[in-house]
Amino acid sequence: MTGQGHSASGSSAWSTVFRHVRYENLVAGVSGGVLSNLALHPLDLVKIRFAVSDGLELRPKYNGILHCLTTIWKLDGLRGLYQGVTPNVWGAGLSWGLYFFFYNAIKSYKTEGRAERLEATEYLVSAAEAGICSWAVWNITRCPSVYGV
Repeated sequence: MTGQGHSASGSSAWSTVFRHVRYENLVAGVSGGVLSNLALHPLDLVKIRFAVSDGLELRPKYNGILHCLTTIWKLDGLRGLYQGVTPNVWGAGLSWGLYFFFYNAIKSYKTEGRAERLEATEYLVSAAEAGICSWAVWNITRCPSVYGV
């Protein structure tokens, strides 16, 4: 077989594997993860502030969520409310992007050649499989030495 014929069959194999992939789902997942994280990060910051407020005099005391938010706003402004947002945005964007990417690819693979829709249990199994795939990609790429890669 010639090199040209070999590459054609190789590209055919890849097109078979990736015909179920829609990159719009990846973009939608990344967008949703990033936007939800940006919208809710100040509340995550409040949660962390309450968790580390262990009675030491060095840390400010908060009387509630609103008091915590207004104190941070008065001391540090908008920058204070979004302190530490970058790693959270990267993590949420990538993990949700991978999840939607895998979920829709798996559903598309399962519905290929079927006239009827998936049953509820098949949707749930597809969601679980997508969760496992995105977890594996996310954790193995972040901590390869832990997983022996």
